[in-house]
Amino acid sequence: MKKYFDPNFGYLEDIVLPKIDKDEICGELTSLDEKLVQSTDVTKAAEAIDDFFAYEDQVSTAFSLVYIRHTIDTRNEEYGKLFDYLNEIMPAIQEREDSFRKHLLNSPLRMELEEKYGKLLFDEMELSAKTFSPAIMDDLVEENKLSSEYVRLTGSAEVEYRGEKMSLSQLGRYTSDRDRETRKEASALVTGFYADHEKEIGEIYDKMVHVRTRIAQKLGYENFLPLGYARMGRLDWDSKDADDYREKIKKYIVPLSNRIYAEQKERLGFGKDTRFYDYNVFYKSGNATPKGTPDELIAAAEEMYRQMSPIASEKFDFMVEHHCMDILAKPGKAGGGYMDYLPALKTSFIFSNFNGTSGDVDVLTHEFGHSLQGFLGGDEKIPAYRNPGMECCEMHSMSMEFLTYPYMSLFFKEDTDKYLYEHLASAITFIPYGCIVDAFQTYCYRHPDITPDERMAYWRSLEKEYLPHRQYPDNAFLEKGGYWMRQGHIFENPLYYLDYTIAQIVSLEFFLDSLEDPKKAFDKYLAFCKLGGKYSFRKLLKVANIANPMDGDTLKNVSEKIVKYLDRFDLKKIDR
Repeated sequence: MKKYFDPNFGYLEDIVLPKIDKDEICGELTSLDEKLVQSTDVTKAAEAIDDFFAYEDQVSTAFSLVYIRHTIDTRNEEYGKLFDYLNEIMPAIQEREDSFRKHLLNSPLRMELEEKYGKLLFDEMELSAKTFSPAIMDDLVEENKLSSEYVRLTGSAEVEYRGEKMSLSQLGRYTSDRDRETRKEASALVTGFYADHEKEIGEIYDKMVHVRTRIAQKLGYENFLPLGYARMGRLDWDSKDADDYREKIKKYIVPLSNRIYAEQKERLGFGKDTRFYDYNVFYKSGNATPKGTPDELIAAAEEMYRQMSPIASEKFDFMVEHHCMDILAKPGKAGGGYMDYLPALKTSFIFSNFNGTSGDVDVLTHEFGHSLQGFLGGDEKIPAYRNPGMECCEMHSMSMEFLTYPYMSLFFKEDTDKYLYEHLASAITFIPYGCIVDAFQTYCYRHPDITPDERMAYWRSLEKEYLPHRQYPDNAFLEKGGYWMRQGHIFENPLYYLDYTIAQIVSLEFFLDSLEDPKKAFDKYLAFCKLGGKYSFRKLLKVANIANPMDGDTLKNVSEKIVKYLDRFDLKKIDR
């Protein structure tokens, strides 16, 4: 088996990318597949499996480097063409990988292999196998086409504002402008785009609900919900658990969220005339901003992790020294932020777009939380055990944001309290919104034949339950229930959004632990990171000694303690 990469590298940008050839990769995977099938004892089968994992690491690292370099400079033709080529050859590679896993599942040596590699690996593969059949190929093509239609429609939006043509994302900075008239105008333009395309977007989602329902029924499911959960790899909870969880959110978190919004409304001073776009401004005096250049923020982060933990410091310094971060916004660079782990190089990589807002610090802590877990779980030989399931993968990143609270003065100086309150309050108010997104999708898939107008009405009813501060007396489209059309996850990542809220609650648990004993809390966090994905959701939280947000009085206990912490802030003093 070929080995392309060496973990003892200098700078990430200097690593030579091997030639990526579909036939070579598929040939290697086919050879490993045949080796597995022909194995007559566990030793030989294990050799094939270990080689398969190692080769996957080499291929995925090559693919990640292409993606990283393409997103750093989307104008680079070489990596643009390579990225397109990867998308072209991916189905053939996945087919070879699926064949290997199918033979592994059906191996006559399965019992012995389960003992060696763990039953969870086979449980996950079995669940994944239940999400596909050749009979749904055409339906999958249609589902992807509909998703692309939505992305293309919203991504190509161009709105003229103050003499400049802008995307909806570019308009975003004006929707949170301190000047109220600017917020109003920009928000009206964003909302206007979706209102103008209400019929088109409604039809896209209607077709999407029906094709996903058809796929599910062809696979033997009653509706899309159990298939969607299987696609997400959820082994030990289902939509009934989600229903119960959302009811607890309404009981314990929504009142706290309502309090935060009521205090914000009072600070802003618009009284009964407060509109939905006004809540985009947290303080009348302006939101907290980091103090310093990007280089100074990185230096502050180095100092922060040096004080926090030798392990965290070592990994952060490694990323800085080996250029495993690209953080500045620049022409040609893709938007957003992400972390990627490159297994054959044994390093994490952080991508972001610093823009001078508090988000610059958030992305440093958030993405390094992902990165640290990548480092600590990366030594696991079995790729599936390096990272936890989708319910848990955001727990490491969101928790890191809170565990760094004692060091935020390094970044925000005199604005520290302003940042801390806003960050915590925003985390809390996000949770009810995340539940709306999940409840809406759950209802739509349980009732696939309702009309687009009925879907709109149901969304608006959820807003009144979870976010009653949202009033739209002068916007007929939003009052009708149109806000959901701007939430891309509903179209592209069905049923994923609730995972963010679960992770947010766990991050608040780590935060509360850190208030009592910062070192003990961080040691617990590191142990959680090292566990990776060796257990399914419920068992992982139990082993890590984390209270499951779905169970018992977890939400009640968290909300009561958070209220006490929020009471320590003098908001009138902060907002001046």
